Amino acid sequence: MRKIMVFTATRAEYGLLKPVIRRLAASPHCEPILVAGGDHLSEIKGHTIEEIINDGFEVKDTIINTCLGDTPVNIAQAIALATSKFAEIIARQKPDLLLLLGDRYELLAPATCALLYRIPIAHIGGGETTFGVLDEQVRHALTKMAHLHFVSTWEYGWRIRQMGEEAWRIFIVGAPGVENIRRTDFMSPEEIYDKFDINPALPTLLITYHPETLTNTQEPVKQIKELIAALKEFPEYQQVITYPGTEVGYLSVIEAWKEYAAGKSNVKLYPSLGSRGYLGLMRLAAAVVGNSSSGIIEAPSFHVPTVNIGDRQKGRIKAASVIDVAGDKESIAAGLNKALKDQEFRRGLSNVTNPYDPYGDGDVSERIVKILGTIPLDRKLLEKHLEFPLPEEKRNYHVQ
Repeated sequence: MRKIMVFTATRAEYGLLKPVIRRLAASPHCEPILVAGGDHLSEIKGHTIEEIINDGFEVKDTIINTCLGDTPVNIAQAIALATSKFAEIIARQKPDLLLLLGDRYELLAPATCALLYRIPIAHIGGGETTFGVLDEQVRHALTKMAHLHFVSTWEYGWRIRQMGEEAWRIFIVGAPGVENIRRTDFMSPEEIYDKFDINPALPTLLITYHPETLTNTQEPVKQIKELIAALKEFPEYQQVITYPGTEVGYLSVIEAWKEYAAGKSNVKLYPSLGSRGYLGLMRLAAAVVGNSSSGIIEAPSFHVPTVNIGDRQKGRIKAASVIDVAGDKESIAAGLNKALKDQEFRRGLSNVTNPYDPYGDGDVSERIVKILGTIPLDRKLLEKHLEFPLPEEKRNYHVQ
């Protein structure tokens, strides 16, 4: 029985990992060792570790949230403390393999420790690009640290191959978030109303906005005020807003949202809806608004349009349902008008295909866990070689 350590630090990341954790728990070859940290233990973010426990998973270890602010020094110190804590956790749990998803800075701590302990790393979500955020560099650093790559699209697999990763390490599996949708693992309208007092019958905008941490020179509070100014032009819509991730400037975004929501019956602000609540509301939404990856990866499977703001998700492969707009009020409002009122655009939504479901079956966790349970854990896996592809190999990744 292989012990697969899985680390989660945010609500969004956990929602994507959930089908994989569930499949690991059911596997005769693997035992999940679930470690939670970061936002999951933050009261500000809704203490979302309770969602993990309520889903029936055992959290074997935790890293208490050590990020007390949103400045670069706060976050750098949090990474340092988390690395120290994770060294102790790996020594205590003795995993055979570490599984990580995504591109958040929190993942640098377990990845660094696993390398030093000579534990192979499997990474989900490599090869993607997000030019407007520091996660871009973190993602590619994790790719070079990892020994196995579970990739969401063929083109992303080709990008990893171009980075010199050996072809046998790369597996095109699809995006885990799509599996939650295929398995209808989301709340019903009745559950949404009972738990959150959100009326699912009203036309709704689902909004998440994270600070742009790399290419945008504006302060986060200025970024969010442009979005708020645009949203004020759509008072006929119920506006459901969730908190941003923990990164530089996120506290000012939360304060701006609180000020905007105060006294408005059509604006509802939540630290987290949980993965089931978020997807359940996304399914019913008139549009997804902001700069969350969920608007790029999950929303197309519901045939729901996305108004994607700014540069945070710039570079990702996008379905035809995604409308890219600049971060100023006028551009955002124009994007919302297209998403909500352009009848030709809305008629086309029913024909949208999601590029993050390359096999059209959503069986992402099955593919991942089969590999985790069978691939030899030997020196070949740990000993990485820089190997660049020949041009003709591109056809193996379905890239024209």
